[in-house]
Amino acid sequence: MKKLIPFILLFFLNQYNCQYAEGAYSKSRIYNLVKQLQKGNKKAFNELTPYFDSDKLLSENLGYHYLETTEQSFAHRALTENFIYPDNELQSENIKNSKDFIRFLAINNDKIKYYPEVEAFYITPINQRKEFIEFRELPEVKLQKIKSRYTEILSKNWIKEKGIDLLIKKNNPIVFLKICEEFYRQRDKFNNYNRNKGDFHDLLRILIGKDIGSADQNGNITWDTEDMNFDNTATLNLFVFFSKNYKNFKWNSSKNYFENHSLQVKDTEPLSNLIEDLYSENDSIAIQSYIILSQSDPIRVGKLCDEKEKNSLDRPNSITPLFPFRFLKQLSLFTNYCRQNTIDYLGSDELTSQIERLKSELTFNERRKLEDQLIKNLTFEDITSLEYWSLIHEKEVKLGESTARILDIYYTKNWPTILNNPNLLKWYLKKSILFSRIGINGSLNYYLIKFTGNGSATIKILDLMKSDDPDISLQVEKAKKICLNTFEFPIDNLKISEANFNSKRINIEQEIETLRSKSIKQNDFEYNILSLSAKIGYSQIPEAIKNFKKLKFDEKSYRSPYSFLERDYGFFMIKNWKSQEVQDQFLSIYNSHTEEQLYQYYLDKAKIDYKNKEAIIDYDKIFEILKFNIGIPFTGSSLQENEVGSIIKLLELELKTNLNYPDKLCNSAGIYICPPTDRAWEWQRYLIDNNFLKAQHSDIVSFHYGYYLDKVLPYQSKD
Repeated sequence: MKKLIPFILLFFLNQYNCQYAEGAYSKSRIYNLVKQLQKGNKKAFNELTPYFDSDKLLSENLGYHYLETTEQSFAHRALTENFIYPDNELQSENIKNSKDFIRFLAINNDKIKYYPEVEAFYITPINQRKEFIEFRELPEVKLQKIKSRYTEILSKNWIKEKGIDLLIKKNNPIVFLKICEEFYRQRDKFNNYNRNKGDFHDLLRILIGKDIGSADQNGNITWDTEDMNFDNTATLNLFVFFSKNYKNFKWNSSKNYFENHSLQVKDTEPLSNLIEDLYSENDSIAIQSYIILSQSDPIRVGKLCDEKEKNSLDRPNSITPLFPFRFLKQLSLFTNYCRQNTIDYLGSDELTSQIERLKSELTFNERRKLEDQLIKNLTFEDITSLEYWSLIHEKEVKLGESTARILDIYYTKNWPTILNNPNLLKWYLKKSILFSRIGINGSLNYYLIKFTGNGSATIKILDLMKSDDPDISLQVEKAKKICLNTFEFPIDNLKISEANFNSKRINIEQEIETLRSKSIKQNDFEYNILSLSAKIGYSQIPEAIKNFKKLKFDEKSYRSPYSFLERDYGFFMIKNWKSQEVQDQFLSIYNSHTEEQLYQYYLDKAKIDYKNKEAIIDYDKIFEILKFNIGIPFTGSSLQENEVGSIIKLLELELKTNLNYPDKLCNSAGIYICPPTDRAWEWQRYLIDNNFLKAQHSDIVSFHYGYYLDKVLPYQSKD
């Protein structure tokens, strides 16, 4: 308690100082002047003048945030928020001090008027200003979606308070002016954000049956209030247009909306309906529309995607990729290249069926068998189809994991063929840039990494390549530089860390009870149990299983207490550790086998191909496993350890060395991810340096090498 007293005193002192400061700040008259401006008191402008020179601090509250600003900044904001600047005559930055403001008032005092309906002063009458508005036909899907909100919008308080519902019933076009007045009155301010902009904009669109684009402060046309660029200027432009033109709108009873025959309305982009279909709640409609768009003209698709990408709040159906419009832009370029070069990106019925299987829940054995079959039998066009459908179905996690392994091994295996075929090489380079532009984690970013260490022979091939495609030319130059990079096994010198340390023999039951008594909340207890599991060594696994099955554990908040068995020991095949049958079977094998035999048992059960015909460990096969089978998904960042951890433990036991690493693969409690990557690199080098390899292995690096250089190596501790 004695240690807390200074902190308590400091807290109350700080509170006193804040209250004192706020008391001092509140004496500034500028607060009252701003309120007077908001009420339309024009004389408050004159009294605001001296504050444009004042650096005195003021306090402000923005939500829960306590801020400080100067009276000068406050005065500038008060002017900006309560005054509609004249067209091309004055902007806030032109008023730098009180002299500038005095001069402005002297010239314009008689011209300044107050518009009570919008609670703002102005010089140029609203209906005499220039407006920057565009109109276009609404895609049918979007029109129906907006119309579905009509009843909801008309139930809003401001509709009834301003009599807008009555004006609509009377088909009176002055309703447009009233809507825009209220829209601008609710404009964004420092301490106020209009979260209902869509109601105003949608109502205007429903009433004229057209889409409305309004210029923002940068002069760019924005078509949606959820576009981050839809600002007060965009709202003002709507206000200006309808102030000048509302009388020109006449009700058309057959069409059930107001018409203005003088409007210049652009036709809607033919693909717009498909873009709107992406927001359908029907998964089938959304994904089919996405597929068609991905195969459409990339220029048209790109423009539509650029517009939609600005709207960060309205998300398409979740069946589409994580960044749907980024993916779509690159996919349309992908398919366009295929059409121009007669490359089949759709694939055969057989391949389509195999891709569907990769999306499904296969056993480890089934998935690995299918992956290996595809690596062996696919053509280069098949590979293109696999890439295409994996990007379309990016949310299918299992497909992405399998695709990454297939592509990694396939491209390594067929690298000489790619280098010696100009068309294949150009296509590989083109894909490398299209995929990287999507801007998502995953092995799709590391296509160029396979040029690592290729040397002068490959540089000569690249020098001879001729292409009018600037993307390919750019990638050629990048690839030539990478050819000169020397491959080095990226091994971390720090082998003991928070994520990796030797196990300890502990009294598990006693420690559980100690944690239970110390933990105030159940969540604390569960988190601490995970920390406890990080200490457990191989010899105490049965004891841990026995004690953990007595625990009540909310796995929605934390991982299963049994997760250490896979993450720390590499038992990748066993998933349902809570099952008593699974536990009994594991413990039976554990008790009847040595540690090395236990790992071999589960590797054999998974049908991992790591032995030769004589059933003896084959180090060449193991080398390939270490190189390729830590899974980086095609898109995403969730590494899969697969059988690599078990293979490493088997090597350590077989060759009686752990290369100075701790006795466990990882101490995973509290660690998001700690795959045995470092050990995999070092064991590859060990097998080479100690002449365990009999076969010739490709020097072409794995995608995992690119991931490691990009995401891991920069953060490693150096001696």
